[in-house]
Amino acid sequence: MAAEELFVSVIVILVAARVLGEVFQRIKQPPLVGELLAGILIGPSILGIIHFNPELGVLSDLAVFFLMLLAGLEMDPREIRKAGRYAIVISIIAFFVPFVSGTLVSQLFGLALAQSLFMGLLLSITAVPVSAIVLMQFGLLKSRLGNIVITSAVINDIISLVVLSVVLQIGDAESGAVDFGELGWSVAKIAAFLAGIFFFDMLLRNTGHWLPARVEPFFKRLQTKEAAFGILLITTIAISLIAQEIGLHFIIGTFFSGLVIYKEIIGRQNFDRVYGIISAVTFGFFAPIFFAVIGIEINLQSLATSLPLFASLLAVAVAAKIGGGYLGARMVKLKKDTSLAIGFLMNGRGLVELVIASIGFAAGIIDLTLFTVAVAIGFVTTIMAPLTAKPFVGKAKVRDPGMVEVQDSSGDGPRDPLP
Repeated sequence: MAAEELFVSVIVILVAARVLGEVFQRIKQPPLVGELLAGILIGPSILGIIHFNPELGVLSDLAVFFLMLLAGLEMDPREIRKAGRYAIVISIIAFFVPFVSGTLVSQLFGLALAQSLFMGLLLSITAVPVSAIVLMQFGLLKSRLGNIVITSAVINDIISLVVLSVVLQIGDAESGAVDFGELGWSVAKIAAFLAGIFFFDMLLRNTGHWLPARVEPFFKRLQTKEAAFGILLITTIAISLIAQEIGLHFIIGTFFSGLVIYKEIIGRQNFDRVYGIISAVTFGFFAPIFFAVIGIEINLQSLATSLPLFASLLAVAVAAKIGGGYLGARMVKLKKDTSLAIGFLMNGRGLVELVIASIGFAAGIIDLTLFTVAVAIGFVTTIMAPLTAKPFVGKAKVRDPGMVEVQDSSGDGPRDPLP
């Protein structure tokens, strides 16, 4: 694609996404729903103005990068650690309930074992970028509820990547045998990466009484304009590439790199300036493209021959994910309304499901029909997540205000939510 054609496509996408996003904002609904519908409108399903291509795929990956970096910067590692004991239980139950249910339903439709396991895997995913931007738009990302949902989603996606390695090996092996040596090595690399991140976080916390005084003057002496922004991007990209290399999706590395960047180390003024740049770039350019591209990728006509399978798997995906999230939250003694809000917030799938679906399609585990079904489920659940979660979030604000109070990570008390 020539540069001129790419620019035209971007302009069309941004105009459509901005207009419909504004419409939904004015009717008190999350703008991302309008941005998703804009993608369907201008994509192959209706008008056929824009078609998905590798260049748009690159822009979508960049969008995910900035969304996850922003989500990591917005969150407080101290609150993440507090949410950990809740999130582990919630994420495990919210993963395996839809995974088992989706696998069984797929087998009822006559799919092979590897295909059934793969479709079950796709139904069990919670897309961290979707959850993050929904929570940002609700102004709850830095609340206890937001921390629990995001931490659960991150753990959920890590589990999904481990399960993906097993399913790919089952699909590759004619005898159905799994190479447990290769699987063990993959798990060990993932564990080493996460241990390294937590060690780095602990190191920064334990040196917080003297390190900022030595590091912040370095940033003040830099003469290059926005040098702190460049250093942050370089560091984040490096960590993301390491995560990708060892078998994790790059978004996991991006999120954690943003999470461990302490305001006190680079200086509050530098942090606020860098955060402002990233926020403007993300919400002004990348986020509308991200959601519109998801809409562009879906082709509604191709679902005509697989409606029963699509409807069955969609029903299982929604019921099992919401039910699993609710059950997990109730098991850790959270209130009913808060538990329902968590279940509905974890129902979005979006790009993470599309990435794994593309891997399975390229590996030959699923065919074009199953890939289309997976894309459609990801699209529908991404739209449903903010719309269905909104009333339960509202109830949680009234009946469980401590869970939705947004705290300033500086310790100065509550702060206003994001606009």
